[in-house]
Amino acid sequence: MTGASGAAPWPCRRSWRWAALGAIFTLNCLLTTSLDGLEGPPALPDGGERDGGATESDARGGDAAGESSSDAQHDGVPAGDRAILDVVLDGGGAKGPIAVADAGGVVRGLAEHGGDLYWVQGDLSTGIVRAPKAGGTAPVFFHMTATAIDVAIDADYVYWSTGKGNEVFRKPIASTAPGDEVVLFSGAGETLYLAVGTAGRVYATGFDVVVVGPRADAATSFVHYREQKGAAGITARGTDLFWSVAAGIVRGDEAPSPERSVYSGVPGEVAGVATDGDEIFWISTDGDVRAMSLMSPLPLPRDVCRARIEIGDAAADARPDGATSTIILDIAVDDEWVYFGEPALRRISKCAKR
Repeated sequence: MTGASGAAPWPCRRSWRWAALGAIFTLNCLLTTSLDGLEGPPALPDGGERDGGATESDARGGDAAGESSSDAQHDGVPAGDRAILDVVLDGGGAKGPIAVADAGGVVRGLAEHGGDLYWVQGDLSTGIVRAPKAGGTAPVFFHMTATAIDVAIDADYVYWSTGKGNEVFRKPIASTAPGDEVVLFSGAGETLYLAVGTAGRVYATGFDVVVVGPRADAATSFVHYREQKGAAGITARGTDLFWSVAAGIVRGDEAPSPERSVYSGVPGEVAGVATDGDEIFWISTDGDVRAMSLMSPLPLPRDVCRARIEIGDAAADARPDGATSTIILDIAVDDEWVYFGEPALRRISKCAKR
């Protein structure tokens, strides 16, 4: 099955294990004396007990995450060669994943703004966390909350959704104090993934709908697109909207105009989505990070890299079920990088876009 724009069906994964391992032995010789140019994890201090809710505190929250023994990519590869394996997986380019920041819990929604990344962190310490894209600095809490699902940013505010709590909150981006948040609007039964549009509009996916708020006459929202089965990740670029559904990715408009298919894949495949205007990027429920041109008349999906996740914890239809332990796979892009959470390693990572 293909989408309206001619997207190819989900391809079979090619075998790369022996080619990658062969490249490891070659690169071992080249990298024996110098690893210059390979970026590694930032040097973050050890975490400790949380202080009960102060903002701008160390958000790392626990021991440094090690390599996951369940990571199928690294089966049978010595630990010392794993960084090299990550380099050669995509044909020899230093694609990554490259660690950006350690997380003190399960990573949920993710957004980027300027030089910073924001994400929703669960488990040990819960709330909205901020860290520089460049790494090297310990993440800090922007806002402590146990109910957040996804996060979105504009020049003035940080927004977050609450899932079954059915609300979207807003807090000034420059605020460092608790208590500055307000309820911006309620959704249509639940508020899941978020995207910031134009003119102060904020879009949220809910139970098979896309809503937009706030309404001028109340702290509620309008249903913008109905009957969007499996609606999950959403992103905005100008007046264009893209969101994932059970059947793939669709495109709409702030107007709105009738939605149209962009990509059709395996049911429940697509979780978080993001766009730079030229391509649409997504992360699948098994950790694949992929992209597809929005400019080509016959676009084909391409592999960007792969996040390390625990497959058994990923929601089958890419949507959170309301439980605070649910793993939510999300993605963000800027001019050079694709950012995403790696739940198995409890960290934020990045890959080169191309």
